[in-house]
Amino acid sequence: MTRNGPKNVGAHLPSTMLSRAGVHMDKLSSLLSHWKANVGEPLVSHSFPVSYDNGRLSLRADTSAWASRLRHSQGEIMEQLRVDPYFQNLHELYVRVLPERVRSPMEKKRKTLLPSRIPDTAAHLIKSVADDIVDPALRRSLIRLAGARDKSAPAKR
Repeated sequence: MTRNGPKNVGAHLPSTMLSRAGVHMDKLSSLLSHWKANVGEPLVSHSFPVSYDNGRLSLRADTSAWASRLRHSQGEIMEQLRVDPYFQNLHELYVRVLPERVRSPMEKKRKTLLPSRIPDTAAHLIKSVADDIVDPALRRSLIRLAGARDKSAPAKR
C-alpha cells in the first residue's frame, strides 16, 4: 500500500461498528430482495425500500408522481406484501420522494439546445425559396435555417 493510495478504513474502526454495519447491510439487502419479489414493475423501478421496522415500511420514490402512485395504491401493495411471511406484520407504508441530487460544480447543465438538423434536400429547397423572398428579415431567417442542414449525411446533387 502506498502512502497516498487507498487505505482500509475498516482497520481503523471498532469491530462492533463493523459488525453493526454488516448486519444493517444484510437487513437492507434482504428487504430489497423481498420488495422486488413481491411488487411488480414499474413500481420496483421507481421506488425502493429504506427500512422496515415494527410493521412500518419506509419507501423512497423517484418523483412526486411515483410517490403519489404508491400512496394511492397503498392498500393493494400492502395486500401483495403481506402474502410474504417477511411482511406479515406490515401495517403502514411511509412514502417519501427521493431528494433531487445536488450537482457538483464540475457538472454542467445543458445550457443551449442543439440546432435541429434538416436533410440537405430540405435545406436546398428552403434556400431556393429564400432567394425569392422580398422581406429581408424573413430571407435571412430562411437562409439561417437552411444552414442548419444535416452535415453527417452526404449532399445529394
